[in-house]
Amino acid sequence: MPDTGGRRKRGSEWKLSNAHEVGQLVRVQCGLCGVKRWYQPGDLKEIFGDIEAELVGRKMSCERCGKHDFMHVETQNPTARERQGIRVRRLAEIRMVRRVVWKDEN
Repeated sequence: MPDTGGRRKRGSEWKLSNAHEVGQLVRVQCGLCGVKRWYQPGDLKEIFGDIEAELVGRKMSCERCGKHDFMHVETQNPTARERQGIRVRRLAEIRMVRRVVWKDEN
């Protein structure tokens, strides 16, 4: 497995599929409240599609403070020792929610 050290491939974007192939994790941190979460790139790819890893932060909001403007995302390849202390959030299911939207007529 090639070690890219969290860097992009030269000449292309570093997508979630690339991070998944080399066994990286995605760290998402809120710059406002400081909460840090770890995700599998394959799970994020299933939700958002195969987008550039850095763009995931624009599509997520912090569960603690609710803000989405301050999300920082990076892919990392933690060592075995670091991995022991990391709690990785896994995708359990995707639910489709139907909501009624009313329109006022003039």
